[in-house]
Amino acid sequence: MATDASDRNENESLKFGGTQPDDIYVKTSSLNSLVPVPYNYIALTYVATGDGVGEIETATYKTGGSGGTTVAVLTLTYNSSNKIASVTKS
Repeated sequence: MATDASDRNENESLKFGGTQPDDIYVKTSSLNSLVPVPYNYIALTYVATGDGVGEIETATYKTGGSGGTTVAVLTLTYNSSNKIASVTKS
């Protein structure tokens, strides 16, 4: 089992703490279930007017940097209290 992020594969758990049975493990491949594919760049846009002004409107996930291939886009909408109302993946 890997003990830090540098020596694990994407299907392993990451171990935090010592070597006792009560150590904490996190299944790292489940942390980002909306975008379960590899990416190395995220481009963000922000709401300019209306509900959620100033909040993130889209998150575009890419491989190959800023000019690379888009692997997923998350679009966020907000309600009149500026709380997230929905997240849509495309």
